[in-house]
Amino acid sequence: MTLDLDGLVADLVTRYAGDDRMPGDGGPGLLARLDSLTLRTRQPSGGGGRAAPGSRPPTSLEAVSWSERIKAEAVALDAELRRSPHEQVWYRALRAIPPGAEAADRVPEVTRTAARWHGTVLTVLGLRGPSVHFRQAVCLACGQRTVYGRADEDRPRAWCVNDQCADDDGQPARYEGARLYLLTKSRAS
Repeated sequence: MTLDLDGLVADLVTRYAGDDRMPGDGGPGLLARLDSLTLRTRQPSGGGGRAAPGSRPPTSLEAVSWSERIKAEAVALDAELRRSPHEQVWYRALRAIPPGAEAADRVPEVTRTAARWHGTVLTVLGLRGPSVHFRQAVCLACGQRTVYGRADEDRPRAWCVNDQCADDDGQPARYEGARLYLLTKSRAS
């Protein structure tokens, strides 16, 4: 069972529960974890020596960058869903996204966006490996070379990132099990 929109938002803001395939630890939300990573390297001081630990910014700059980007996108998406020029604080905006998506009849699209944020945070935190672009594979649904995948030991899978792609269920194509094998046969010449 994968997470629905409410579960994705809860993982990002409130607590990391995960899903059946990748259970979380129930600890703080994923964005809070991005904001509190400590940087363990030292920075050279002006005289060529070493600066004391803690003299650098308190968090990894890459993690902070991703955190800020996701928060900014969430604030903008919430305002768009509410059709309001007024923006909310990021955590309120994120919490308001599920009912806003339902009211705007955009749940599938918004769920994909929240799943992308969720996956990005998991990757930046090192809780899962990065995805890889399958350059030679052609999506079976849309015919484009827009297939990415992850070769986890327990569950290899791939998916199309083309927003115009629509599989049998109206969603961008996903490949697992025997269907993943068919994707490997679809290499363009």
